[in-house]
Amino acid sequence: MKNLTLYRIFAILFVAISFSSCVKDGDFVIPSAGEDKQYTNLKSLKEITDLYTGGVLDFDEYIKTSGDTEINTYGYVISNDRAGNFYKTLIIQDEIVNPTVGLEVRIDATNLNAMYNVGRKVYIKLNGLSLSKYFTTFQIGVKNAAGTGTDRIKDTDYINHIDRSSEIAELIPTNLKIGEITDNHINTLVKIDDLQSEQKGLTYADPNSTFSVNRTFKSCATFESIIMRTSGFSDFKSLPIPDKKGSVTAVLNKFSSDYQLFIRDTKDVDFTQEYGCFNNPTLKTLADVKALFTGSETTITESYKIKVVITSDLAKSNISNRNAFAQDASAAIALRFSEAYNLNIGDEVEIAVGGLKLSEYNGLLQLNLSNSDIISKTAGTLPTPEVITFAQALTGDYESKLVTIEGVQFKDITKTYSGSNLLTSDCTNELTTYVRSDATFATTNVSDKKGAITGIMSDFNGPQIYIRDASDVNFTEAYACGSTGGGTGPVDLFFSEYAEGSSNNKYLEIYNPSTETVDLTKYAFPSVSNAPSTVGQHEFWNEFSPGATIAPGGVYIIAHPSANAAILAKANQTHTYLSNGDDGYALVYGSESSYTVLDWLGDFNGDPGSGWEVAGVANATKDHTLVRKSSVMKGNTSWSASAGTDAANSEWEVKAQDDFSSLGVR
Repeated sequence: MKNLTLYRIFAILFVAISFSSCVKDGDFVIPSAGEDKQYTNLKSLKEITDLYTGGVLDFDEYIKTSGDTEINTYGYVISNDRAGNFYKTLIIQDEIVNPTVGLEVRIDATNLNAMYNVGRKVYIKLNGLSLSKYFTTFQIGVKNAAGTGTDRIKDTDYINHIDRSSEIAELIPTNLKIGEITDNHINTLVKIDDLQSEQKGLTYADPNSTFSVNRTFKSCATFESIIMRTSGFSDFKSLPIPDKKGSVTAVLNKFSSDYQLFIRDTKDVDFTQEYGCFNNPTLKTLADVKALFTGSETTITESYKIKVVITSDLAKSNISNRNAFAQDASAAIALRFSEAYNLNIGDEVEIAVGGLKLSEYNGLLQLNLSNSDIISKTAGTLPTPEVITFAQALTGDYESKLVTIEGVQFKDITKTYSGSNLLTSDCTNELTTYVRSDATFATTNVSDKKGAITGIMSDFNGPQIYIRDASDVNFTEAYACGSTGGGTGPVDLFFSEYAEGSSNNKYLEIYNPSTETVDLTKYAFPSVSNAPSTVGQHEFWNEFSPGATIAPGGVYIIAHPSANAAILAKANQTHTYLSNGDDGYALVYGSESSYTVLDWLGDFNGDPGSGWEVAGVANATKDHTLVRKSSVMKGNTSWSASAGTDAANSEWEVKAQDDFSSLGVR
C-alpha cells in the first residue's frame, strides 16, 4: 500500500513537471477566466457616465435612491502596464469599435496586465465605489476621505469588484486626424496616421531621469501637432523614436487644453515610411513663399524649399536662440524656431517649408519652423546692406532686410544701448532700436555723434531697427540735435490701480506724478507666480513695450489681451500673464541684474494662498479691483505698509469685482 501511494505521488509530480516544461521561460500565460457570471442591473459605461452631474457620484448612495440592490457595468481593457507607461490604473472603453466613452479605474496594484489583458472584457461591481472626474477624465475608485474625488481601490479588494469575462476582443482603434479629436475620445484607443516626430534623434523620454517627458509629433496630412507623453519609469524611455513616419496607436488623454497620446509599448509606433512630410521639395525664392501669406496664419501646403543666408548674430546675444533673420536675393524674413537653434551669421541654409506656418507677431511676418526643417547648412556670403533713407525706414517696406541708414543720431546720448533708444535724422522724426539687457554691448554708452547705422529692419507694432553689435553704429560726424536729453534717476512712478476681474478682465495701471514725460525704457514690472522659486527674487522679468512713455500726470495701462473691449480701449500694452490674485509684482527702475524697487503690488516673499489681504479685506487681490487713494503720490517699498490692516491705514480702496469705473482716471 505504501509503495502504491508513493507511486501515485511520483506520477502526479511527473505530469506536473511535464506540463510546466511546455511553457518556455519568460512566456506569459493568462489564467483562465472560467465561466462568465451573470449580473443584474448591468449598465453600459455610457449609461454610468451619464449619471454623473459633478463632484463625486457615490454608487452606494445612488442605489439607496434608485431602489436597486446593486449596480454593475462593463468595458474592454485598452491599457497595458507591462512596459511601465501606465501605473496603477486600468483604462477601459465601452465598445470594441467606435467607442463612445472611456474611463480610468484606479487600482492600488501593479502588473494589472496579468489579470486584465488588452481586449479583455471586464465587469465592474460598482457597489462600494464612486465616480469622479479629474479635469476631463472620468475615474472610478473609492471615495476619498474629503469626499472630493476618488482614491485607488485597495490591492486586496479590487478583485472583488473587477471580474474578467471569457471574451478577449480584437480592438479596433478609432482612426482620426488630429483636428478631429474631441473630449469624447479621451481614454479610448485611437490611431493617427502620417505622423512623425517633430525632431529627429530623440528618445521616448530622458534615459537618465524618472520624470515624464512630452514629445511633439507632427501630422504630414494636416500639419497639426500632438503630444506623446512617456513615463520616466517606462522600460522603453531610452529607446530612440524611429526617424521615419507612420501611424501611432495610443490611449488618448488630455492635460489642460492639450491632447496627449500614451502608448502601451513601442509596438504602438508603426513608423516604416521615409521621414519627411515633403520629400524632394522644389526650390522657390523667399519672395514666392512670402507671397503665400493670406493676412492671417497660413500653412504652406506645397512641397517647397528656400535657400537663405542668416543675417542676425546670435553670438552677440541681442536676439534669442529661437529667433533669427534670413535673406535671399529676392526678400527677407524673420525665422521663429520651436527650440534653440545653432546657426551663425553668414550661414547659408536650405529650409523645407512645406507644412510650415507663416504668421505675424506684432506686425512682423515670421516663418515658424524647427531644426528638423533645415535640409543643409554651409558657409554663405552676407548680402550687401541696402542703403535707404530715414523716411524709407519708417514706411515698413524693408521689413527683415539688412539695411544702412545714413545721417542719423541718437536722441538721448546719455544712455546705454540697453532697452529702447530713439534714432532721428532731423531731431524730430524717430525710429526705435531695441537692445536686450543681456546683449554683449548692452552696457556700452550710445554714440554721441552722427553717421550711418546698419541693421535689420524689424517691426513691433511699428518699424524698428535691430542692430547686431555696437559696430553696426558708425557715427563719426558732429552731433546735431543740441540737447543731450536724459535725466539722472528714476521718477517715483507707482501702481495706481489693479484689477483681477471675471474671466480675463485683468490690468495694472501705473501713474506718473511728475511734470515730465517719462521714458519707460529703464523701468520694468518683474513678477512671481504663486510661490516664488526663490523667496525674495523675481521669476519673470517683464519689460514695457519698446518706446513706451507716460505723460506728466498720466497713466500707463497694461491689460490682459483677452480683457473686455472697454479695458482694451484704454490699454497701452497687453500682457498675458497677469495675476490670478496670488502673483506678486514690483515696479522697478534699472536692469534685471541690478534695479531699484519703486512700488509693490503683492510681494516675492512666499505663497499668499488665494491672495493678499488689503485694508483688512481677506484675499483682496483676488476677484477685486484695488484703487490707490488720491492722497498717495509716490510708491511704497513696503507692501505690508501699503496694504495696511484696515480701510483707514491702507493706501488702497478695495472695490468689487469688475468695477472698472476708475480705470484711466486719477
